[in-house]
Amino acid sequence: MSIRSGVIGPIAAGLLAAASQAQGQIQTQIERQNLGSELTRFLYDDATATLHFRSFYLDRTNPQPPSQAAWAGGGWVGYQSGWLYDILRVGAVEYTSQPLWAPPSTDGTLLLLPGQYGFAVLGQAYASIKAGDQVFTGYRQLVDELEVNPQDDRMIPNTFEAYALRGAFGKVSYFAGYVAAMKKRNDNEFLNMASSAGAPQKFTAGMWLGRLTYNPQDNLQVRSSLYYVPDILTSNYNEVLWSYALSDSVKVRLASNFMVQGSNGLNELTGVPFSTWSAGGRIDLTWDWATFSAVYTQTGSAADYRTPYGRWIGYTKQITKDFDRANERAFQIGATFDFAGIQVPGLTLMANGTFGSNAIDPRTGANLPNNTEYDFDVEYKLLKSNFWPDWMKLLELRGRAARSTRS
Repeated sequence: MSIRSGVIGPIAAGLLAAASQAQGQIQTQIERQNLGSELTRFLYDDATATLHFRSFYLDRTNPQPPSQAAWAGGGWVGYQSGWLYDILRVGAVEYTSQPLWAPPSTDGTLLLLPGQYGFAVLGQAYASIKAGDQVFTGYRQLVDELEVNPQDDRMIPNTFEAYALRGAFGKVSYFAGYVAAMKKRNDNEFLNMASSAGAPQKFTAGMWLGRLTYNPQDNLQVRSSLYYVPDILTSNYNEVLWSYALSDSVKVRLASNFMVQGSNGLNELTGVPFSTWSAGGRIDLTWDWATFSAVYTQTGSAADYRTPYGRWIGYTKQITKDFDRANERAFQIGATFDFAGIQVPGLTLMANGTFGSNAIDPRTGANLPNNTEYDFDVEYKLLKSNFWPDWMKLLELRGRAARSTRS
């Protein structure tokens, strides 16, 4: 039997075409399997669902009525996907705070809306894109960048509508972005950053925010942040933190900060230019399970230091007072005890006293009363203890008490 050479060409071409088609089908099948695997990891395997319950009771007696009291319950439910092809991630968190006991006559706890009404809000809804160690995140999200922070000391935290790049290059990490709006811890609406600072509603502006952190070694950190809200407010925070082990059981930690703040542009926040500063130092001495602290802070005399975008991060921040009035000088002593050192893991106790003096009214120069505050804070995290059954190990209990006086 013989086959003419003229027949071999078409047969070979047909075989090659069939092989190519089969290879294409196999490749398509592999791609579909890879996509299915990626989607499974993206939506399920590497995803995180969160159900966080929280309850908060606050009772504050003021020198003059009315006092504030309420008991709220709620928390949040959230979802965060994994990374799709190590590039894309999405997430969302719904928050709520509802009155369990909240008389209208004791309004003002910041646990609920004005009038002691409950609320719910989609506080986070974001998409992130990653390239190596650099991540861009857009829309509603948590921002915790020094002076712009969640201030999570009530039922739900501050959240922000922002478009930001976060990442690191070697020993330097950074945040850079635009913050368009803010939802405060006791609110269900996002307001632009001018309104959030207290400017008249006719003024609208967002915030440009940046932060750099440098860690040349494990025990040393230098960080600086700057925010700028056009025609409203500019603020710069700088800090150095250093720690050193004197022995296996004795460690010392030193911290120092300096911040400058003022109006800019058309001065729309108050209608007139203003500027101020604040500086402080802190030393913590840890001996086994006990830490003893001493703090000093001082604020410039031209204006009070403003904290519209989160809690004040000065070292004398207390439960009821910030000690950041114009010309105020504050000294604090305190101690923290971690009872894991005596076989009670999860239990910590903090106590301190803060003494503020020399504050003035920046408009008139008149002396203001001296503030003194004593704080006590006890926290028990069942998560750290093997004594409790597994279903209870997510529970955290915290009690705080403060007594503030003027003289």
